[in-house]
Amino acid sequence: GATGLLGWSVGQAVLRRRYELIPYSGNGSDDLKGIGRVTPLSLSDDERLTRTLLDEWPDAIINCSAISSPDSVNESPRESHALNVVATTRLAEISAHLGARFLHVSSDMVFDGTQSPYRSTDTPNPLSEYGRQKLEAEKRVLATTDENLVVLRVTLLNGNSPSGMRSPHERILNGLANGTPPTLFDDEIRQPSSAGNVAETMVELMERSNLNGLFHWAGSEEVSRYELGLRILDRFGFSSERIKRGRMEEAPAEIRNRPAHLAFELNPLVGKLKTRPADLDEQLRDLVVPAHLYEWYRENADDPTRYVARF
Repeated sequence: GATGLLGWSVGQAVLRRRYELIPYSGNGSDDLKGIGRVTPLSLSDDERLTRTLLDEWPDAIINCSAISSPDSVNESPRESHALNVVATTRLAEISAHLGARFLHVSSDMVFDGTQSPYRSTDTPNPLSEYGRQKLEAEKRVLATTDENLVVLRVTLLNGNSPSGMRSPHERILNGLANGTPPTLFDDEIRQPSSAGNVAETMVELMERSNLNGLFHWAGSEEVSRYELGLRILDRFGFSSERIKRGRMEEAPAEIRNRPAHLAFELNPLVGKLKTRPADLDEQLRDLVVPAHLYEWYRENADDPTRYVARF
């Protein structure tokens, strides 16, 4: 999943720690900024997947691949299950055969949002097909082996994606540019994390062979989706009127069924790592305007001096 929002950050974090990186994704990339060439590798091609990993014989495999949009999962549940569950299980099995450390990313969506903050020992109750698939994958991965294995549940991710279309701020800015400002709910509470911070956590977990099993990671603050939207607008110099404020009870049925409040208890993991959870200000400072929106941004931001592009 090296070309995704989290996978791209993980790849850069691996290289910063001076490890050898062998990045793969479904479509690959000739030259991904910060990583280089990403080899195309389909997780649905079991024969090629197995042969490739046996040839490389890596010390660790980090799985950031997923169909992570609940809408996409609902539209194609069988295809999503093949990647989110079947292929993930196969990666865990191959890792066990190689003696490689396996790190797999799961989601807060395995919970129903009625009893936050959740501990890793709390009983899941997913409300969506996406949440059910992530929970099934967790169970299968954890049943593969008792050691050299981490399943890390993470929360809503802030960050910069290679496509400029994936994270909350990118979706808001793309919506504004397209004339479709989003409606964000003030009663939908999340604990946003940073892709970069999660990546640093995962690389540290890769190094810590004494830490195995199921863990939670998130940022240090809880906010509503609407409040997060306002903070994003402020970071880029847009007025608060640019987005619409809503409530989940007034939304369509498929949205009302989303978990209302997802937050994590981060102990005991936070007490065992050098990496610390990032607060929201830290997360926002790292966000950039996607390259394809920069000219639009300069012409349309209420206060474009709030953001200085890094080239």
